[in-house]
Amino acid sequence: MQDKFPENVTRITQVYKHKSVIEKEIRGPRSEIQHLFKLIEDAGYVYWSRKKDDSEVVREIFWAHPDSVKLLNIFPIVLVMDSTYKTNKYRQPLFEIVGMTSNKLTFAVGFAYMESEQTENFCWVLEKLKELFVKKDMCPQVILTDRDLALMKAIEVVFPNSINLLCRFHINKNVGAKCKQHVVNDLQKTIDTLWMEVVWASDEVEYGQRLHQLEQACVDYSRFINYVKDTWLTPHRHRFVGAWINRVLHLGNTTTNRVESAHWKLKQMLGNSIGDMVKCWEAMNNNLRLQLGNIRASFQKSFYEVENAHVSPFYGYLRGSVSRAALRRIAEELLRVDYVGTNRQICGCTLRTSYGLPCACELGRYRVGGIPIPIDAVHVHWRKLTMEVELEIGEDDGSEVDMTAAMDELWRRFRSLDVVGKRALRSRVCELAYPTMTTLCPPPEKIKTKGGVKKKGKKPAGYDVYRDPSYHECVDKASQSSQRQSQPSQTSKKIKLSKKQPQFIVQFPNHIRSYIEDVVNVESDGNCGFRVIASLHGYGEDGWSMVRRELGLELIDKDRSTLYDKLFSNRLSAAIRASLSFR
Repeated sequence: MQDKFPENVTRITQVYKHKSVIEKEIRGPRSEIQHLFKLIEDAGYVYWSRKKDDSEVVREIFWAHPDSVKLLNIFPIVLVMDSTYKTNKYRQPLFEIVGMTSNKLTFAVGFAYMESEQTENFCWVLEKLKELFVKKDMCPQVILTDRDLALMKAIEVVFPNSINLLCRFHINKNVGAKCKQHVVNDLQKTIDTLWMEVVWASDEVEYGQRLHQLEQACVDYSRFINYVKDTWLTPHRHRFVGAWINRVLHLGNTTTNRVESAHWKLKQMLGNSIGDMVKCWEAMNNNLRLQLGNIRASFQKSFYEVENAHVSPFYGYLRGSVSRAALRRIAEELLRVDYVGTNRQICGCTLRTSYGLPCACELGRYRVGGIPIPIDAVHVHWRKLTMEVELEIGEDDGSEVDMTAAMDELWRRFRSLDVVGKRALRSRVCELAYPTMTTLCPPPEKIKTKGGVKKKGKKPAGYDVYRDPSYHECVDKASQSSQRQSQPSQTSKKIKLSKKQPQFIVQFPNHIRSYIEDVVNVESDGNCGFRVIASLHGYGEDGWSMVRRELGLELIDKDRSTLYDKLFSNRLSAAIRASLSFR
């Protein structure tokens, strides 16, 4: 903008400040929690909150989009749960629950900010999740988590009939990390292979054989094999080993990657970890809108589009009635028919038991009989192709939405109280009737976000949204570092050069030098302004292209157009967009 209009001295910081002023005007005198509740109410969310004892500080808050509630009741079989961090300035963990549609797309069920990750906190969140089910007897058949003992205990309490599976991916990574610590390099690949054979064992007999082979290979590594057995196999084998989970209707979900991916997309929307709860909710809401749009589009495709692999009369009863994802999985299984035939023992029938889809031997019988795959052979989960349905409650559940008796009792109690009692009861009722007037306040901030970047490319503490390295990643890094120690270093020369950088501090006025903690000199390639913003926001200066792109998208966003109409004229706005575009 300054290249095209040299007389214009507007800086990006001024734009951000003016934007912040307008947002504060929109919020008005409302507190953070009051404004959050207003946004949630206006969007029709279902939500609950609770406060700490003897205070007005929020302890936990849970919310769910109305369409997410619909999807949960349509697709309740499998839920994936996990916590993520670095999403808000209060450092509260964000607990996210996701499900899977018939087209294998992820949908967010609900979000909860929690004070801590104890069993009691998880129980409260899961009880609220339970209330999202329309029918009292409905609950998830399978819940997939990491090995979080507090969460696993809460699941046992709230959903005793649900099967709690553990993430195979993280288990394998942790076992691999232990292997690198305790086993010599020459044997690591062999033991990793033997471990995977244990995990993928198809029945209990094969499991016993594979475990025996692993024990024989680890006869000299007792610490490793004891870790594997005591931490994973003895207490939890039925939660991740194929011999047990192949009998469970998990619909192909054996890892928490689905919710991990949802975390990543949300953090892309957040941008940093210094926002308050309102900023976090806005990011989640925007992410949900995109998510729901993709889900609706996928349903339409299953209705009207047919892939070449599914034009055969063999799929005649399924086309337009079963999701494309299910049809693809059936087509893959059909390739096994040539060597499985109709033999159930060879087939294993895993697709039938864990996906609810016809397995190879079943498809072989249909083929031999010359009949198309019947629609009843496909589990009802894969036959649901719309979310535009009204939620129906059971006959026994109607009393739960009738408030007549409760209101009559409330009036009776109100009339029986003295003046002070009436004031207290009225105050409690007003908290429910007027949530935007709540006296709740957010928890105190736990991190210091003030101050410049200490080193080039380094993020301020608590600023970035991305997670800290996992245990297995630390082990991998240490292993790679030890392997490089014997190689000649090429960085010493660069380090010496970096120390010779000019002291830019002298270029600043004397009266502000004492407030400057560090100066970062970014590369001067015409994108230095974007590099500065990227570095300040914790992406490192190499993230300049993302900053430039995000600024461009910000200008053309429909929801923000009114804001920038106030800031710029149409001509100036077009010039700014042109300066941000890549040519």
